[in-house]
Amino acid sequence: MADLIRYRYRLPARFAAWLLFLAMAPPGGLAYLAGCGVFAKYAGLLVWLAAASGLLAILPLWIVARALAKQNFIELRAEEALLPKATLALAFIGMPYSAIKQISVLKLSGHSVAVVVSAFGESRVSSDWFPLESEFAEFLAQLEQRRAQHAKATPPAVESLVAAIRERSKEDPLAGAKIAAQEVYHRLTSAMQNDKGVHAESLLCALGALAGYACQASVRQRNLALGLAEDAGLVQIEDADGNQYFYGDAVNSPLAESQYSVWGLAAAAAQKSGCQALPDLKAMFSHSANTLGSGEFGMLRLPLRKSPADRPLNYLKALWPNLLPTIRMLCPHPAHWPILFGLAIQEAIHSGKSVIDPCIALKIVMESAIAMSKVDLGG
Repeated sequence: MADLIRYRYRLPARFAAWLLFLAMAPPGGLAYLAGCGVFAKYAGLLVWLAAASGLLAILPLWIVARALAKQNFIELRAEEALLPKATLALAFIGMPYSAIKQISVLKLSGHSVAVVVSAFGESRVSSDWFPLESEFAEFLAQLEQRRAQHAKATPPAVESLVAAIRERSKEDPLAGAKIAAQEVYHRLTSAMQNDKGVHAESLLCALGALAGYACQASVRQRNLALGLAEDAGLVQIEDADGNQYFYGDAVNSPLAESQYSVWGLAAAAAQKSGCQALPDLKAMFSHSANTLGSGEFGMLRLPLRKSPADRPLNYLKALWPNLLPTIRMLCPHPAHWPILFGLAIQEAIHSGKSVIDPCIALKIVMESAIAMSKVDLGG
């Protein structure tokens, strides 16, 4: 497979002509009516309307001029696709193949439009803009092939994404978190897949546990970066068995209080998926605090048929050490770690809404997250 494939992508002549007509017809027609004398009584008003419509015509004229001024190319590179954004600006966006969530084709009158959705945004690619329909078909086949190859890689070639993430982060500070969220979600669903699919409750529990602990881990990493003690600002409690727990405002902020908190992202996904009455967040925090140090700590209060296959702590101990190197590589800012898990949780809630009530999904996530934000894994 060639590392780089380019396709010429240019505004079709008939569309350009239609836009030019759309731009010039109103001001031209109004100017004619103002000058022909038939509506002499309203000549002043018609002149003003012609001027106003002339200003409005600037946009389609700008689109045509921008589109025809240079040769635009769609590029399928080794690790990413350069595709047009779904905007009137006709700007292009780089989409790593591993970040592409969906490719769909809309059949419209006389042509087709490919809609490509990724963590970096959405692209709409029209078959009309290709010189030949066969090139559009070839483009779709190549794009799907490269996306599939990157999705099946085990483990995915995360190193190859680092440079692209670094570049994207100049415009989108959360680029690393978005890509890492896709990677985490892909790896967990692949690992949990069996002949019946993925057990939604277990996936949500695992992601919630990871998200909760990520809040504490991000605080620890921030402290180290500032030259402070790793647990600075954290309140430490030790139970009768010698187990240590940590809590504090610094952990609660990314967990449930900040703009992009785990709770905020997860609750938004649950509501969008149909949850009408959100679970009581305060009650979940109280339950976690009241059971700290007991056998009930970290046990989810759910009907038996909705229980995960394992406890949050076991998922956390098994998954965090394995995922951490990839997380560090793709999302180098620890403050974004809770966000990346929140984004992965959003994907899990949305994808599982047909098999689990999104309100219950949110409860699984948050009860797991709140408890695991307090445990000690040694940093």
